[in-house]
Amino acid sequence: MGRRSRGRRLQQQQRPEDAEDGAEGGGKRGEAGWEGGYPEIVKENKLFEHYYQELKIVPEGEWGQFMDALREPLPATLRITGYKSHAKEILHCLKNKYFKELEDLEVDGQKVEVPQPLSWYPEELAWHTNLSRKILRKSPHLEKFHQFLVSETESGNISRQEAVSMIPPLLLNVRPHHKRDLLLRMMWTTSAATCSSIKPRG
Repeated sequence: MGRRSRGRRLQQQQRPEDAEDGAEGGGKRGEAGWEGGYPEIVKENKLFEHYYQELKIVPEGEWGQFMDALREPLPATLRITGYKSHAKEILHCLKNKYFKELEDLEVDGQKVEVPQPLSWYPEELAWHTNLSRKILRKSPHLEKFHQFLVSETESGNISRQEAVSMIPPLLLNVRPHHKRDLLLRMMWTTSAATCSSIKPRG
Protein backbone atom coordinates (compact mmCIF):
# COMPACT_ATOMS: atom_id res chain seq x y z
CA MET A 1 0.00 0.00 0.00
CA GLY A 2 2.75 2.45 1.00
CA ARG A 3 4.71 1.99 -2.22
CA ARG A 4 1.62 2.55 -4.37
CA SER A 5 0.67 5.73 -2.53
CA ARG A 6 4.20 7.12 -2.80
CA GLY A 7 4.28 6.24 -6.50
CA ARG A 8 1.03 8.11 -7.16
CA ARG A 9 2.26 11.17 -5.25
CA LEU A 10 5.51 11.14 -7.23
CA GLN A 11 3.62 11.01 -10.55
CA GLN A 12 1.45 13.95 -9.48
CA GLN A 13 4.53 15.98 -8.52
CA GLN A 14 6.21 15.28 -11.87
CA ARG A 15 3.10 16.20 -13.83
CA PRO A 16 3.24 19.66 -15.49
CA GLU A 17 1.06 22.21 -13.70
CA ASP A 18 -0.65 23.27 -16.94
CA ALA A 19 -1.52 19.69 -17.92
CA GLU A 20 -5.27 19.10 -18.06
CA ASP A 21 -7.23 15.93 -17.74
CA GLY A 22 -8.11 16.39 -21.38
CA ALA A 23 -4.49 16.33 -22.61
CA GLU A 24 -3.74 13.76 -25.23
CA GLY A 25 -4.43 10.33 -23.79
CA GLY A 26 -6.15 11.78 -20.72
CA GLY A 27 -9.72 11.41 -21.84
CA LYS A 28 -11.17 14.75 -20.71
CA ARG A 29 -14.94 14.79 -20.52
CA GLY A 30 -16.64 17.37 -22.65
CA GLU A 31 -14.17 17.09 -25.55
CA ALA A 32 -15.25 15.92 -29.00
CA GLY A 33 -16.13 12.23 -28.99
CA TRP A 34 -17.49 12.28 -25.45
CA GLU A 35 -21.21 12.31 -24.84
CA GLY A 36 -22.70 12.07 -21.38
CA GLY A 37 -19.38 10.92 -19.94
CA TYR A 38 -19.02 7.95 -22.29
CA PRO A 39 -16.50 7.76 -25.17
CA GLU A 40 -17.91 7.33 -28.64
CA ILE A 41 -17.29 3.82 -29.91
CA VAL A 42 -15.55 3.60 -33.28
CA LYS A 43 -17.45 0.84 -35.05
CA GLU A 44 -14.73 -0.32 -37.39
CA ASN A 45 -12.86 -3.59 -37.60
CA LYS A 46 -10.80 -4.29 -40.71
CA LEU A 47 -10.39 -8.00 -39.91
CA PHE A 48 -14.15 -8.37 -39.47
CA GLU A 49 -14.81 -6.63 -42.80
CA HIS A 50 -12.15 -8.69 -44.59
CA TYR A 51 -13.62 -11.94 -43.23
CA TYR A 52 -17.13 -11.23 -44.52
CA GLN A 53 -15.89 -9.85 -47.82
CA GLU A 54 -13.98 -13.11 -48.37
CA LEU A 55 -17.14 -15.12 -47.65
CA LYS A 56 -18.91 -13.20 -50.45
CA ILE A 57 -22.30 -13.54 -48.78
CA VAL A 58 -23.06 -9.83 -49.32
CA PRO A 59 -23.35 -8.54 -52.92
CA GLU A 60 -20.71 -5.90 -53.69
CA GLY A 61 -23.31 -3.24 -54.39
CA GLU A 62 -24.88 -3.78 -50.97
CA TRP A 63 -21.70 -3.80 -48.86
CA GLY A 64 -22.07 -0.18 -47.72
CA GLN A 65 -25.68 -0.74 -46.68
CA PHE A 66 -24.67 -3.92 -44.88
CA MET A 67 -22.02 -2.11 -42.81
CA ASP A 68 -24.34 0.84 -42.11
CA ALA A 69 -26.97 -1.58 -40.79
CA LEU A 70 -24.42 -3.27 -38.52
CA ARG A 71 -23.38 0.11 -37.09
CA GLU A 72 -26.94 1.07 -36.17
CA PRO A 73 -27.42 0.88 -32.38
CA LEU A 74 -29.75 -1.84 -31.14
CA PRO A 75 -33.09 -0.62 -29.79
CA ALA A 76 -33.49 -0.65 -26.03
CA THR A 77 -35.67 -3.57 -25.00
CA LEU A 78 -37.12 -4.64 -21.68
CA ARG A 79 -39.09 -7.60 -20.42
CA ILE A 80 -41.50 -7.50 -17.48
CA THR A 81 -40.93 -10.48 -15.19
CA GLY A 82 -42.47 -12.01 -12.09
CA TYR A 83 -45.91 -13.31 -11.20
CA LYS A 84 -48.70 -12.42 -13.63
CA SER A 85 -50.64 -10.18 -11.20
CA HIS A 86 -47.49 -8.24 -10.27
CA ALA A 87 -46.37 -8.05 -13.90
CA LYS A 88 -49.71 -6.51 -14.83
CA GLU A 89 -49.21 -3.81 -12.18
CA ILE A 90 -45.78 -2.96 -13.61
CA LEU A 91 -47.22 -2.91 -17.13
CA HIS A 92 -50.05 -0.59 -16.07
CA CYS A 93 -47.56 1.77 -14.41
CA LEU A 94 -45.36 1.88 -17.51
CA LYS A 95 -48.19 2.43 -19.99
CA ASN A 96 -50.20 4.97 -18.02
CA LYS A 97 -47.41 6.98 -16.40
CA TYR A 98 -43.91 6.71 -17.84
CA PHE A 99 -44.75 6.03 -21.49
CA LYS A 100 -47.24 8.92 -21.58
CA GLU A 101 -44.51 11.28 -20.33
CA LEU A 102 -42.39 10.36 -23.37
CA GLU A 103 -44.99 11.55 -25.91
CA ASP A 104 -43.81 14.54 -27.99
CA LEU A 105 -40.43 14.51 -26.20
CA GLU A 106 -37.20 15.33 -28.05
CA VAL A 107 -33.64 14.70 -26.83
CA ASP A 108 -30.74 16.33 -28.70
CA GLY A 109 -33.04 17.05 -31.63
CA GLN A 110 -34.10 13.41 -31.86
CA LYS A 111 -37.77 12.60 -31.30
CA VAL A 112 -38.13 10.01 -28.58
CA GLU A 113 -40.03 6.99 -29.76
CA VAL A 114 -42.64 5.93 -27.23
CA PRO A 115 -41.90 2.27 -26.37
CA GLN A 116 -43.90 -0.25 -28.38
CA PRO A 117 -44.73 -3.85 -27.42
CA LEU A 118 -42.92 -6.64 -29.23
CA SER A 119 -45.77 -8.08 -31.29
CA TRP A 120 -44.59 -11.68 -30.92
CA TYR A 121 -44.13 -11.62 -27.11
CA PRO A 122 -47.21 -12.70 -25.09
CA GLU A 123 -49.40 -10.29 -23.11
CA GLU A 124 -47.39 -7.13 -23.91
CA LEU A 125 -44.70 -8.14 -21.42
CA ALA A 126 -41.81 -7.11 -23.69
CA TRP A 127 -41.22 -3.62 -25.14
CA HIS A 128 -38.71 -1.84 -27.36
CA THR A 129 -37.78 1.79 -28.14
CA ASN A 130 -35.11 3.81 -29.94
CA LEU A 131 -33.86 5.12 -26.59
CA SER A 132 -30.28 4.01 -26.03
CA ARG A 133 -28.88 3.52 -22.53
CA LYS A 134 -26.62 6.52 -23.14
CA ILE A 135 -29.58 8.81 -23.80
CA LEU A 136 -31.47 7.38 -20.84
CA ARG A 137 -28.55 8.15 -18.54
CA LYS A 138 -27.75 11.66 -19.70
CA SER A 139 -31.14 13.30 -20.36
CA PRO A 140 -32.76 15.13 -17.40
CA HIS A 141 -36.15 14.72 -19.14
CA LEU A 142 -35.79 10.95 -18.82
CA GLU A 143 -34.40 10.88 -15.29
CA LYS A 144 -37.58 9.58 -13.61
CA PHE A 145 -38.06 6.90 -16.25
CA HIS A 146 -34.41 5.86 -15.97
CA GLN A 147 -34.62 5.70 -12.15
CA PHE A 148 -37.76 3.56 -12.41
CA LEU A 149 -36.06 1.14 -14.81
CA VAL A 150 -32.98 0.87 -12.59
CA SER A 151 -35.05 0.36 -9.44
CA GLU A 152 -37.34 -2.27 -10.98
CA THR A 153 -34.42 -4.04 -12.64
CA GLU A 154 -32.59 -4.27 -9.31
CA SER A 155 -35.82 -5.59 -7.73
CA GLY A 156 -36.10 -8.26 -10.41
CA ASN A 157 -39.37 -6.93 -11.85
CA ILE A 158 -37.86 -5.82 -15.17
CA SER A 159 -35.10 -7.37 -17.24
CA ARG A 160 -33.34 -5.18 -19.81
CA GLN A 161 -32.64 -7.93 -22.31
CA GLU A 162 -32.02 -8.01 -26.06
CA ALA A 163 -35.06 -9.11 -28.02
CA VAL A 164 -33.15 -11.95 -29.69
CA SER A 165 -32.48 -13.48 -26.26
CA MET A 166 -36.21 -13.58 -25.51
CA ILE A 167 -36.97 -15.88 -28.43
CA PRO A 168 -35.43 -19.26 -27.34
CA PRO A 169 -37.39 -19.52 -24.04
CA LEU A 170 -40.64 -18.89 -25.94
CA LEU A 171 -39.80 -21.59 -28.50
CA LEU A 172 -38.68 -23.96 -25.78
CA ASN A 173 -42.05 -23.53 -24.04
CA VAL A 174 -40.82 -24.97 -20.74
CA ARG A 175 -43.33 -26.94 -18.67
CA PRO A 176 -42.95 -28.65 -15.26
CA HIS A 177 -42.39 -32.08 -16.81
CA HIS A 178 -39.51 -30.78 -19.00
CA LYS A 179 -36.87 -31.16 -16.27
CA ARG A 180 -34.20 -32.72 -18.50
CA ASP A 181 -34.68 -30.11 -21.24
CA LEU A 182 -34.50 -27.31 -18.70
CA LEU A 183 -31.24 -28.58 -17.28
CA LEU A 184 -29.68 -28.80 -20.74
CA ARG A 185 -30.92 -25.29 -21.52
CA MET A 186 -29.44 -23.82 -18.32
CA MET A 187 -26.05 -25.33 -19.05
CA TRP A 188 -25.39 -23.10 -22.09
CA THR A 189 -27.81 -20.20 -21.92
CA THR A 190 -27.40 -16.71 -20.45
CA SER A 191 -28.81 -16.10 -16.99
CA ALA A 192 -31.50 -13.73 -18.36
CA ALA A 193 -32.81 -16.35 -20.77
CA THR A 194 -32.75 -18.97 -18.01
CA CYS A 195 -34.81 -16.68 -15.78
CA SER A 196 -37.36 -16.16 -18.54
CA SER A 197 -37.52 -19.94 -19.00
CA ILE A 198 -38.30 -20.70 -15.36
CA LYS A 199 -40.43 -17.65 -14.52
CA PRO A 200 -43.71 -18.47 -12.75
CA ARG A 201 -46.67 -19.00 -15.05
CA GLY A 202 -50.01 -17.80 -13.73
